[in-house]
Amino acid sequence: MSRHFSGTAVPYLPPCPPCPCTPGLLTTTIYQYTTFSDGQKNVYTDADAAPQLSTSGILGQQSVSIVNLFINGILQPPNSYVVQNGLLVLSEVPSQGVPIILQFIQIH
Repeated sequence: MSRHFSGTAVPYLPPCPPCPCTPGLLTTTIYQYTTFSDGQKNVYTDADAAPQLSTSGILGQQSVSIVNLFINGILQPPNSYVVQNGLLVLSEVPSQGVPIILQFIQIH
């Protein structure tokens, strides 16, 4: 079976089945640690935070659901850094002045 629009046959597609029910929205809490690279080190601690841009220190991965690292606004692959409570270790030293942002997401 097909339908015609402006002389062109369009195949008939049955309507999509209804989407499965979801249990509702998940509640989350998001924290952010921000610092700026000095161009020399690859290890950062809570003491290096820019307090006006941070909502937390460096949280350990065991206390959050998701950790994202952005260097100069670019999401970094998880194998390029290590996060522990109060400590961030980068595999490379970012350029001086580059923002380093850790995003922590807790899913409740």
